Amino acid sequence: MNSIQKRLLNRTLRFFLTSFVGNLLMAFLVLRAVQKGQHSFSTKEINYILLFAITIFVTAIEVVVYWSNLRQSQMRQDALNEKLQEVLNGEKASQIVLPKDDPFYELTMTVNKIESHDRHQIHNLTNQGNELKAIVNNLPVGVLVINRHREVQLANPATVDLLQLQIKSDPHPYTMDIKQRELQALIERTFETKRSHHRTLHLKREPSEKVVEATVVYNKQVHHRFEVIVLLYDITEAWTVEQMQLNFVSNASHELRTPITAISGFAETLMNGAKNDPDKLDEFLSIIQKESRKLVRLADDILSISRTQSDDEQSLQISDCELAALGQEEIDLLHRGIQLHQVTVSNKIPKDVTVQTDSQQLGQIIKNLVANGIRYNHPHGQVTLSYAETNNRWQLIVEDDGIGIAADEQHKVFERFYRVSSNKSGELISGTGLGLPIVAESVKNLGGEIRLNSEVGKGSKFILTFPKTWHPNTEI
Repeated sequence: MNSIQKRLLNRTLRFFLTSFVGNLLMAFLVLRAVQKGQHSFSTKEINYILLFAITIFVTAIEVVVYWSNLRQSQMRQDALNEKLQEVLNGEKASQIVLPKDDPFYELTMTVNKIESHDRHQIHNLTNQGNELKAIVNNLPVGVLVINRHREVQLANPATVDLLQLQIKSDPHPYTMDIKQRELQALIERTFETKRSHHRTLHLKREPSEKVVEATVVYNKQVHHRFEVIVLLYDITEAWTVEQMQLNFVSNASHELRTPITAISGFAETLMNGAKNDPDKLDEFLSIIQKESRKLVRLADDILSISRTQSDDEQSLQISDCELAALGQEEIDLLHRGIQLHQVTVSNKIPKDVTVQTDSQQLGQIIKNLVANGIRYNHPHGQVTLSYAETNNRWQLIVEDDGIGIAADEQHKVFERFYRVSSNKSGELISGTGLGLPIVAESVKNLGGEIRLNSEVGKGSKFILTFPKTWHPNTEI
C-alpha cells in the first residue's frame, strides 16, 4: 500500500468515525424529541438495536459516497500532477479530457493550456537555439565564451581550427586550452578592468603562422553576472597582402632607383666629356639602353596588372588564332634573353592548330611564361612550348628545366607582389612579383585556368587549360 492509499484510508476512517458519532447524536436527539412530544410513548417500545443498525447503515452509505468522491478527486489530482511533472521534465504530455460539469474541469483546461503554451515556447526556444548554434558553428570568426568563473562555456569550430585545440564540451578553465601568453594576458586584462580590449596576435601553428585580430568583449548580465567573449578574426591573408604590397613598394623603389641612378650617372659622365671617346660613348650608351629597358619592363608590369584588372568580356577580341605562329612570334621577341642566358626554346605546337582566343592577351601570357623559363634557368637549359587536347578543351603547356619552385611557395606565386626565394641563398629573386599574377589574371579573362607542377632543381611546368569554343562567362 503506497502513501496515497494510506492517506485516503486514514481520511476515510476519520470520516467514518466522525459520521458515526454524528449520526448517533442525531438519532439520540430525534429520540428525545419524540419522547417529549408523545408522553404516552414508552421507551420500552423502542428497538435500540434497530436504531443502532439504521445508524450504522446510514453511516456506511455516507462512507461509500465519501470514498467514491475522494477516490475520483484523487484520480483527478494524480492525473494533473502527472501532467505537470511531464511539463516540468520537458516531455510531451497528453491532454486531460473531463466533462464540463466536473468540478476539476476549469482547472484541467487551465493546465492543458499551460502545457500547450509551454510546449510551444520550448519548440521556439529549441529552434532559436539550433539556429544560433548553426550560425555560430558556421561563422568564419572564432567564438569562445568564458563565464565569470573563467570556465569555457562554448567554442565554435573556427576557434578550434585557429588555435588547433581539442576543446572539451564540459565547463573547464580556459587556461587548459589557450596557451598563447598574449591571448591569456588579453583575457585576464578584460576580467580585471571589466572593459573590452583587442589586439593583433601572431599565432605560431603548423604549417604556417596565423595572424589573428583578437577582440575580447566584456558582456555584463543581470545580478552582477558577466561573461567574456573572445572573437578571433583570421586576417592572415589581408596581412600577407599588405606585407607584399609594402615589399612591392620597397622593391619597386629599388628597381626604379638603380637604373635611374645609372642612367643619370652615365649621362652626366658623357656630358662632362666622355662622349668624345668613341669607346666610352658606345659602352655608356649600351648601359643606358640596358637600364632603360629595365624601367620599361617595370612600367609594363605595373600597366599590365592594372589593365588585366579592368579588362572584361566586352574588351576581348576573340578570333581564330594560329597557335604555333603566335607562340613563335613571342619566342622571336625574346631572342636577346635567349642568347644572354644560353637557353634553347623549342616550339612543339603543331602548325595546323587553330584556337578561338584573344591573340593579344594569349601572346602576353606566352611571352611572360617563356621569359620566366629563360630568366630562371641554368645555362644551356631547355624551355618547351607544347599543345594538348582533352575532351572539349585545349591545353597550352610551358615547361622548363630551370631552378624550380619549392612546394610550400607554389600556391603563392600567383599572388600579386609575391616573389619566391632563391634556392641557394634564401634571398628573394629579383623582379616585381607581378609576372605570374598577370598571367593568372589574363588566363582567367580568357575563361581558362592555370596549374603549376614544379620541383626544386628540376624545373617547372605550367599547364593552361581553355575551352575549345569560347563564349561569355566560360568557366573551366
